Amino acid sequence: MIVPGSVLRFNLTGMNPRYQEFAPSPRFAAHIECFWLHSSVEPVPCFRVLPDGCADIIFERPGGTRSRGLIAVGTMTRAQSFALRARQFTLGARFHPGMASRFLRVAGPEFLDGSIALDDAWGAARARRLAEQLAESSSPREAIGRIEASLGEAPPLDSVEKALAWLVENRGQVHVEDLADSASLSPRQFRRICLERTGLAPKRLVRVLRFRQALAHTGKERAADWAQVALECGYYDQAHLINEFREFSGLAPGEFTASSHSTNFAAPALSLAG
Repeated sequence: MIVPGSVLRFNLTGMNPRYQEFAPSPRFAAHIECFWLHSSVEPVPCFRVLPDGCADIIFERPGGTRSRGLIAVGTMTRAQSFALRARQFTLGARFHPGMASRFLRVAGPEFLDGSIALDDAWGAARARRLAEQLAESSSPREAIGRIEASLGEAPPLDSVEKALAWLVENRGQVHVEDLADSASLSPRQFRRICLERTGLAPKRLVRVLRFRQALAHTGKERAADWAQVALECGYYDQAHLINEFREFSGLAPGEFTASSHSTNFAAPALSLAG
């Protein structure tokens, strides 16, 4: 099963994982959060993927589980679990929230909580050409360059994208009315365009980004003070955080930390040649 990369580090303890992130080139920095590579030596029977507000373009090396070539994975509203086969190798481009739709030419709701073949978004010839180039790439940087080239010119951020970037920068702690005002739109207009770009209404996107910030605290070496985390992440109180965390991850914060054991590991460089 092909999976997005933002929560790989929470699933891989004791599985001999290799995971690495790469920054995009400066011209795509406003649109792409990172490129990522992942391979696992052993099978992973239950791989939990969590909402992060992002959409990804994903390539799996031929011979993988699905052998579907390139796909686009949409924004998620809930945790999903998959089984990964041994020696599965995946390359992804993770877009900032709301930044993928203009490149993919697909509205967010069309692949919310799911995926589409890139053939359907770009046409078979264009997607097949990129898949062939990625399969032939000899290094991560070569593959990343080919993905960026396939995306074309990075357009300037429009007013809604600037508002969404502001929301991400502030980790979901911006009022929706202020976001709409910054984009010179009414709240209703902003909601419609945000839904089209991300698949999520603004208030739900705020919740996902706030959850993502709380999720970062599960990687601390010492046990988190969840009351303090709730305050820092903009929750009403600890109970509010726990309820939201359980909705998006399926577990309470302490349960999630115990199940993932560790969120940090050494990530050696990877080669597309495997």
